[in-house]
Amino acid sequence: MTEPDSGSFHTVTDPRQARLLTEPVSKEFFKPFLDHERSASEAAAMLRCSLNTILYRIKTLLRAGLVEVVRERPRKGRSVKVYRSLHDAYFIPFSVTPYATLEERLEVQAEPIFAGLIRAYAAALRQNERYGHHIFIGENGAVWTSDLLPDLTPTGQPVVYSDMTVRLREDDARALGQDLRALFERALKLDVHVGSSKTEQGYLCMVALLPVDKTYGT
Repeated sequence: MTEPDSGSFHTVTDPRQARLLTEPVSKEFFKPFLDHERSASEAAAMLRCSLNTILYRIKTLLRAGLVEVVRERPRKGRSVKVYRSLHDAYFIPFSVTPYATLEERLEVQAEPIFAGLIRAYAAALRQNERYGHHIFIGENGAVWTSDLLPDLTPTGQPVVYSDMTVRLREDDARALGQDLRALFERALKLDVHVGSSKTEQGYLCMVALLPVDKTYGT
């Protein structure tokens, strides 16, 4: 993942801006205008929401100083306003967010992600009529728990989901981390804009390799 230079991030000091940029729903309505000029209808198409919804959100972003009107497109009748973020990249220090602890911030931001993951995983199980759970000895001799989800849904869509705490040597963990990062970057490069392809399908793509506390079980 190519990241902007650290010096190019605008540091947020306004608590209202910090709340809008860290609250999961509000942040989604800001994304179409980050480093891009878009009209309300274009943003609504991207987010697949109603025009009234995006117009309400735009008013909130304007009042908070997160977007501005950069120009107006002439048309018959009323001209079309085009909006853009005031900065191309943002850094929101934890100190200006409304959260009491770092864990609280992460939980709030992760809740919709993991809720979506659970719904998508349950849907994949339901489509494949996989309602049971399996506990068995895996290939490495460790105890595995799995739903043994097939590689494809009945309609042919790919499904990949596995999670387990594994014990790795430091060199192996570093190499594995590089491989996982490369796979995620490949997914980002394959990502298409919403509505640009008739065959597009949204996929939740997550990658994690984190050191855990020694007392954490496998």
